[in-house]
Amino acid sequence: MSTEFKLTDEQKYIFDLRGWLMIPAVLNETQIEEMREFCFRLVKDRDSLPEKDRSSVGGPLQELTDHPVVVDFMDEFVSCPGYASEYGYGFRVDGSFLSIRSKGNDNFRPHGGGGMLNMPGNHHIYRLYPGKVNCGLTRVVWELNPVEKDSGGTMFISGSHKTAFKSPPSIHERDSELWDGYECPAGSVLFFTEAITHTGALWTNEKWERVAVFNCYNTLGSKWHKWQPPEGYVESLPAKRQTLFRGVYCQDNKIEPPSSD
Repeated sequence: MSTEFKLTDEQKYIFDLRGWLMIPAVLNETQIEEMREFCFRLVKDRDSLPEKDRSSVGGPLQELTDHPVVVDFMDEFVSCPGYASEYGYGFRVDGSFLSIRSKGNDNFRPHGGGGMLNMPGNHHIYRLYPGKVNCGLTRVVWELNPVEKDSGGTMFISGSHKTAFKSPPSIHERDSELWDGYECPAGSVLFFTEAITHTGALWTNEKWERVAVFNCYNTLGSKWHKWQPPEGYVESLPAKRQTLFRGVYCQDNKIEPPSSD
């Protein structure tokens, strides 16, 4: 797995403008196959897995939690300033789930929007000043099968993370022209702020299922989801990856080098 990635100025601009960003073909074929196989095993033969791996961050999927693409994005848009170090991350994993959907599965349920004007405590917020953004609760979706155009990937009303007006009911209709989507090859990654209006959709592809890992990230001092990783999972991780799951607080929560005593 590559250890080098840097968001371009164009990608940062697009994310701020639209509230979502797709980066295609991040994973290689070997990674995709191993992770997709694990996802189906997690659903169909869960008991065959060690208890610590019975979640959508288990097994080979743990590598997605701090993939270099994710780390660079989070350092730019989510991380608490001054808290990242070579020993620990400046952001945390807030929740995770797996979605496997076959043709006919419909998940159209628009929600979110107006994050710039949400009150603290909502978590679905989007804050900015010239040259810097912090969007707190941020979703990362790993597509492990291709997503064809209009076939049922996640959809967005681009820019709605900044809207001041409540959206009229007509905009939430399935055929509204304001809905945006994407197409991508397997192994692509999607970022979006939970402050944007977004929804699942009707999966129409009969050639393959949608296999997507939905990981959510938040700042060190915030937690939205009740979700916790399985018992024993965190202790099994490499030391720096463990810091993604440390306690929710800010004071003295920067990971320092181990004591030499």
